[in-house]
Amino acid sequence: MKRPENVLLAVLEQHGERCACHGACGDGKRHPGDGEQCKATSSGKNKPLLAAPRNPHATDVQNAAAPLEDLRPWCWPCWRDAFAAERARANDQRGQELMEMQIGLFDVDTDAAA
Repeated sequence: MKRPENVLLAVLEQHGERCACHGACGDGKRHPGDGEQCKATSSGKNKPLLAAPRNPHATDVQNAAAPLEDLRPWCWPCWRDAFAAERARANDQRGQELMEMQIGLFDVDTDAAA
């Protein structure tokens, strides 16, 4: 078997040549049915699909470190929106965790003051 020239070609060969997004981007125009796969075969304006993790991570470093077997083809609009949604989710989670950790810092013991 001939070795693909680059990662994107390997991913396209393994998973097909259309965007693998199934609604993670939140764009109902690209995913008219619930969970329907995006039909994009390019990213528009002669830009190819890109190879990115099946489930986006919150940071570029995590996404770049994803192993080849976790990569899928994505169109840029779906990837951009899915990545932004994951970053927002992770930021919200971190904010909630920080808030919960700080509650004890300012908890005044009303029994000790009486």
